[in-house]
Amino acid sequence: MADDKLFGTDGIRDIAGRGHLSPEQIVRTAKAIGYLLDKEPELFRNNQDAASDKLRIVTTRDTRASGYMIEGALRAGLLASGVDVISADVLPTPVCSFLVRKFNCPCGIVISASHNPNEYNGIKLFNGNGHKISTRLEKRIEEIVNKTDIIDSFAPNVLGAVEEHPDAAELYIDDIVSTIINDLDLRGMKIVIDCANGAVTETAPAVLNHLGAETFCINAEPDGTNINVDSGALHPKQTAQTLKKLKADAGFSFDGDGDRVILVDDKGFERDGDYIMAICGRYLKEKSRLSANMVVSTVMSNIGLELSLKEKDIKLVRTKVGDRFVTEEMLKQDAILGGEQSGHILLLDKSPTGDGLWTALIILQIMKNTGKSLSKLSSCMKKYPQKLINVNVNSKPNLDSLPEVKIVMDKVRKDLGDGGRVILRYSGTEPLARVMVEGPDQDSIENMAQNIANAIERTIG
Repeated sequence: MADDKLFGTDGIRDIAGRGHLSPEQIVRTAKAIGYLLDKEPELFRNNQDAASDKLRIVTTRDTRASGYMIEGALRAGLLASGVDVISADVLPTPVCSFLVRKFNCPCGIVISASHNPNEYNGIKLFNGNGHKISTRLEKRIEEIVNKTDIIDSFAPNVLGAVEEHPDAAELYIDDIVSTIINDLDLRGMKIVIDCANGAVTETAPAVLNHLGAETFCINAEPDGTNINVDSGALHPKQTAQTLKKLKADAGFSFDGDGDRVILVDDKGFERDGDYIMAICGRYLKEKSRLSANMVVSTVMSNIGLELSLKEKDIKLVRTKVGDRFVTEEMLKQDAILGGEQSGHILLLDKSPTGDGLWTALIILQIMKNTGKSLSKLSSCMKKYPQKLINVNVNSKPNLDSLPEVKIVMDKVRKDLGDGGRVILRYSGTEPLARVMVEGPDQDSIENMAQNIANAIERTIG
């Protein structure tokens, strides 16, 4: 059996057919979910009115061929636990969040490994509000998976049933179009879409075409093995090349499951999630629509984002890496805008989870409403140089407790002042200390990072 720790930063992930994603382990995981839906349904809610108490789950998957095997194993475990399954076939991750709320389910499951290579796959869960499940629920699932007596003895009186929903994509497309069509006319605009041979292949072009755009799709022929291959959010150069050739207004490179997007502006420059948050944050503030006057992101966002927002008196709140932590902080602070540098953007007034298509639409809406090109909008932020060094270590004491390291760190922070940033942390899985320095000058930050790395190596290397 796999080790006790099932969940990583974003759900369960492994090479398909092995470890956590072996058929036997998937069935156990599904039965654990079914058991908790029956015995502890409150874990699947953010509030008491979030979802129905009916034991049913909606499932979607990306375009990986391994999704069929994983879906079959999930069905077996869920049906054996008395849970009905609403199967919605291939759809982007955010559509599962939409369907959970549409069908009033207490839980949704996405079969996807997002941006990872094709041999990987994963299982992501949403609660009845459409948010990623809590750390508490993840731990309970892990506990039940490893309790053989519960898994083997749990047997409901009635087995679950399967309901196929081939029209689920249309429900999502119609919902988005009806929501935004009165506010966004894309006639006359040329837009390039890189579908990453993934789950947005049907939905993204359909929505943009409904809104009047002249749409050019690339990497939109999924074959079960080519998801993310030299395409999409990890490889936006194809989008840039196509955009420049067609003289298009904007390009959007999605990842395989459609919860992330990287922009390409009209001059062919790539714009990541930090640019998106800067553009959206400043625009929403100008329109008096930025709830809590803040943007929430992770420690990895560039200091350029922080300085761009500061120009408009907008606060940037940072969290640990992972969209779930960003979402939790946004809900705590009553914020509506957040995300990650990777292009995973949260617009909680539009969707309770990251949705690359909604992100693209909001950027296009800002372009139309301001009359500015994407390159002009992107000029609101200057991305600062960054240097990252990994240092092998023999132990992991508190880095602040190491006198030599602290002396060097204090000097670097003093030299950078408000114009730079230092992050010093250990790897969670390897014997490494990670040194990251940001600042306005590449040569300077490289020297600073190296000085810190040298001090760590001398002390605990």
